[in-house]
Amino acid sequence: MGSTMKNKIHIIEVENNEKESIKKILENINDKKITYIKNKSYKTEEILETIDLTGPAIILNSSGSSGKPRKCIHSVENLNLSAKASGIWLEKQGFKLQNCLIFNTLPFNHINISPEFIKKTKELLVFTNEIKKENQHLITSLVPTQLKRLLSEKDGISWLKIFDLIWIGGASIPSETSLKCRQEKINLAPCYGSTETAAMVTCLKPKEFLAGIDNVGEILCDINLRISKKGLIQIKSERIGIELLETSKTKNFIDKNGWWESGDLGEIQELNESSYLKFISRIDNAFNSGGEIVFPEVIKLRLSEFISNKKIPIENFMISNIPNKEWGNKIEIIIDFKKQTSKTDIEYSLKVLKNFSKNWPRHERPKTWIIGRNKSY
Repeated sequence: MGSTMKNKIHIIEVENNEKESIKKILENINDKKITYIKNKSYKTEEILETIDLTGPAIILNSSGSSGKPRKCIHSVENLNLSAKASGIWLEKQGFKLQNCLIFNTLPFNHINISPEFIKKTKELLVFTNEIKKENQHLITSLVPTQLKRLLSEKDGISWLKIFDLIWIGGASIPSETSLKCRQEKINLAPCYGSTETAAMVTCLKPKEFLAGIDNVGEILCDINLRISKKGLIQIKSERIGIELLETSKTKNFIDKNGWWESGDLGEIQELNESSYLKFISRIDNAFNSGGEIVFPEVIKLRLSEFISNKKIPIENFMISNIPNKEWGNKIEIIIDFKKQTSKTDIEYSLKVLKNFSKNWPRHERPKTWIIGRNKSY
């Protein structure tokens, strides 16, 4: 992706990466276009028109390595390298790639079939059994929120058992979820990766998961991985993307020695004469909600601008995360209204704020609005 003349950025808005979106993305790749794959939920986002790069390439929003989301550019070659490494990992376990049928069920910014369909477990079970052919390897990807929901229903458990392999990432798996999957002999493959690294860089084999190993797996063949003095996961690979800045310029994610530093703490464990990664936590104040990363600072800025523009009588507010059974975490916003604000004005202001937050991505929408720590709405 060497620098050259300015090229147009083509935007494809997707909600669930449905078939029509995939078709458009592939058409743009074949036409050597640069494509920004934008989540429809992000309504207020500014889009750059041109970039000093040649295509084909895609631009994705990443969860960022510290404090804020970023735009990540990947050449098609990066994506091919990632697919090749995953394919080698599958073949080592006896999977024949031509016999693999992959179900895409993840919420965007991952990959997807309809989130509503995955909630209809009986229909999902019938559909999957109808299309499965003899000698096929069924593979899917999930985030822990989806997995937990499926485990709560009999048909959901039956659907999970159909799969030879279920990649699971985006967040830590709760211990009770892991226990239930082991009891039901569900072939989970916990993995670790990022948008910056063009998907996963480590993965645990299902047989290792079922044997009780509790980490995110072996390091893939095209990855060098180490832990910094601060305990952060650092990665070197040919498939690390570059950052698109607001000025239309680009910046390497990697340092001068070729290493990219994540915002995650981890440790390397030596098992079975191989190196495995143990994910510990994020280092910044970001947190996970339904497999997506929430950045409180981004929400704070968005909300502050809205309060100022609408002249809402709020003196101060605080954003925090609260544990949530389904999502892992959800947002709680505590508001201090200015003194002498009437009850009518408070109620009207809350209505305005709730309407504003309806357009936010689902993982960023507040679960509760609290006034002065004693009244929730």
